[in-house]
Amino acid sequence: MRTIGRVVGRDFGGKLILVISAMKGVTDLLIKAFDEHNPAIINEALSVYMDEAHDLGLSPYVRFLELVNEELRRFINLGEPWVKDYVVIHGELLSSLLVEGVLNDVLGVKAKAVYEPGLVTNQNWGNADVMHELSSGNVRAKLLNLLGKYDVLIVPGFLGVTLDGRYTSLGRGGSDYTASLLASYLNASRLTFYTDSGGLLSGDPRVVDDPVLIREICYEEAYAASIVGAKKFHPKTFEPLLKSRILTLITSPWLDYGTYINNRCVETPKIVNVGRVGDGRYKVSVVGCGIANNESFIREIVSIASSYKVEHVMHEGSHVVSLLSNGNGEDTLHLVKDLHRWVRKWVG
Repeated sequence: MRTIGRVVGRDFGGKLILVISAMKGVTDLLIKAFDEHNPAIINEALSVYMDEAHDLGLSPYVRFLELVNEELRRFINLGEPWVKDYVVIHGELLSSLLVEGVLNDVLGVKAKAVYEPGLVTNQNWGNADVMHELSSGNVRAKLLNLLGKYDVLIVPGFLGVTLDGRYTSLGRGGSDYTASLLASYLNASRLTFYTDSGGLLSGDPRVVDDPVLIREICYEEAYAASIVGAKKFHPKTFEPLLKSRILTLITSPWLDYGTYINNRCVETPKIVNVGRVGDGRYKVSVVGCGIANNESFIREIVSIASSYKVEHVMHEGSHVVSLLSNGNGEDTLHLVKDLHRWVRKWVG
């Protein structure tokens, strides 16, 4: 309740759309319940929402949650290909339900949950592709009409609907992608992503020493960073924004600063990321505007990597240079830290 109140109080200045994720851990529980056909795990997942509804004084919602629990317990035993998506997206649907209750019943804001905002997808279950032409018209028709009646709309992220009306999942991180799509379709003036870290960092704090906040980055760099897995954004999060003029900020509800994303490309290295590739090796990536076209930057990266077991250097577009490491995890960790120290010279 405190977080939602902070976000609405901070961003409310006309009309506001909140794109909501599932509560922490719920999506994993719903996936597990379906995969194991275990109704007890459905109980565990939905008890998080029931407890929250009780704590917030939203007792009328508890009976509805009990009905949803009964329905999902029946669905996890069905063998149809769409059923897993239907079960899994309930984390976002129920979060939207509770946030609507908080805004209307507790905070006194005129709000409306929109459980199907108009995103049309194919039937690629688990990682559906959005049909932009259909979705753009649907979203504008539905949400602009509702914004004329309500101050705040609550939209569940992570999901779309097929042409025949089945719910689909957009894949992990899909709520961020949903927010970008809606902002693009509606030509929003601002888009804010709220995260625990309060912005994009120069490296993963679990891996590197003293990562720093990136104060400004361009959309193409942010897109490149999401493709290589930085910050765990959905890989398509920034794709709808590449040509936009929307002012985008990544921050925390409790901070008055963060990372601004715009169309101004400052040619410096900014982010180091590491991830596993399919054959068990590690891929270490350096992200920065035009970095793959800058011979001086590439020479410095290759020089740092020369002390380690690096198979080859790859240019993944203009803004990413990646290294495939044949070393063990400890060697790769040292490589990442050395590259991060070099990147920090550029970002402050």
